[in-house]
Amino acid sequence: MNWIQWLIGPQLIGMVFLLVGFIQKKFPPKKINNLYGYRSPAAQKNQQTWDEANRYSAIRMIKTGAFLVLAGLVITLLLQVIPMPAKIKIAIFFLVIIASAMGSAISMMTATERHLEKTFDDKQE
Repeated sequence: MNWIQWLIGPQLIGMVFLLVGFIQKKFPPKKINNLYGYRSPAAQKNQQTWDEANRYSAIRMIKTGAFLVLAGLVITLLLQVIPMPAKIKIAIFFLVIIASAMGSAISMMTATERHLEKTFDDKQE
């Protein structure tokens, strides 16, 4: 493990989430589209759900990104100080990166969909 792990661990995924979250919060998509914004069938139901889904998902991305940056730094530090063979450390490191990326994306999407379900009546078009 070397200085590269301090740059490309879960903290890098966190930085991407932070960047995308801040961009989406500062420049939310104005109209429903298939290129930019939080795009799910529930979000694209109407302009009101679109606006709320993009507002909420941006906030979730920022919070998730901050958590991943901190967690990534802690995990990287632990992998530096815990004695184990280098091959095992590298395997754990890459598994953590993959799990943090997938888990964070799934968590953000699930939370946003639940928020939309709670916020909007199912009968609303």
